[in-house]
Amino acid sequence: MKYRRIITGMKPIYISATVQDSGKTSVSLGLMQVLKARNLDPGYCKPVGQHYVSYHGEDVDEDAALIHEVFGLTDNPYYMSPIAIKRGFTRRFIANPDVKSLEKEILTSVGNLSKTHELMMIEGTGHAGVGSCFGLSNARVAELLGSDVVIVTAGGIGRPIDEVALSLPLFEKHNVNVLGVILNKVIPSKLDDIKSTVSRGLELLGTKLLGCIPFEEPLASFTVRQVAEEFKLDVLYGATSLDNRIENTVIAAMEPHNVLNYIGDNTLIITPGDRIDNILVSLTLLSKHGPHNGGLILTGDFNPHSKILPFLETSGIPVLKSSEDTFAFSSRMANLGFKIRSFDTDKIAKLRTLVEEHVEVDQLINAMQS
Repeated sequence: MKYRRIITGMKPIYISATVQDSGKTSVSLGLMQVLKARNLDPGYCKPVGQHYVSYHGEDVDEDAALIHEVFGLTDNPYYMSPIAIKRGFTRRFIANPDVKSLEKEILTSVGNLSKTHELMMIEGTGHAGVGSCFGLSNARVAELLGSDVVIVTAGGIGRPIDEVALSLPLFEKHNVNVLGVILNKVIPSKLDDIKSTVSRGLELLGTKLLGCIPFEEPLASFTVRQVAEEFKLDVLYGATSLDNRIENTVIAAMEPHNVLNYIGDNTLIITPGDRIDNILVSLTLLSKHGPHNGGLILTGDFNPHSKILPFLETSGIPVLKSSEDTFAFSSRMANLGFKIRSFDTDKIAKLRTLVEEHVEVDQLINAMQS
């Protein structure tokens, strides 16, 4: 049974992607704000969630919890995230496959949400095939709900076109209409050239470019608190400054006079806990603007020397401690993309502006109304 046969109203839009961290949730956040500004009332559902949190007594996907909180929705969070993939879920499904019951949960949830929202935004999980191992690929869920699809991919030319080409056949196999592609995180200085070239490249694949969103450095920033929570680090000092925003990360394993060239405002400095010289240099440069500037992570499970404890305490700079060595910790940091949080109001407002200015929203609205 398809969603369009059981629910009246505007056709749902399914936000898919080509790879992880393409920016599906960011696009969803921006698009929902734009739709609300146009006096529409979008509902949201992430039918299959891979990263769940406990929220209002339910285990729901973290993106669904974010949307619920940001927009102050009164919907039951469970309906916004009916399938939370917990440890062992795939193994249990393969041993006892029952996709019909899972599909029923999704249909029931979206059906309930549609009673109070005139249109639905459905956010997928990864590329078209993610979820195939338990019968709920993005392509299948989009088919189940009768959604048209928008594919979000990351900036560039060749790679995103290649990745879109991999997704299109699976959507086609499931008779799902792909409205087009939103190219995200594009280098601003190359925006016009990339937009023109990718547009022509997508036309060769039989689809079109619906938006080309430039990369905004502030959107990639994060807070010291997020680092502490993600890596479960001990907070030694500066607990009141954990919300310091980080825009630059420096691994201070070199000599102090070389460290000086890399530390600026809003810098997170990673240094061995026994490097008194680099710790003092870091504190001096960061604290010149007060405690709300950057942060310091001491690696190697070293406690700072007793002689510098007064400097650490009085600086107010957040100082965290990791049991990992500098290389191991910084390697994990390198590939980590921090999710937008509900308190990132500046980022959320920026996403609205980016979608309004760089995405063909009218085309999407017209598609939902058809």
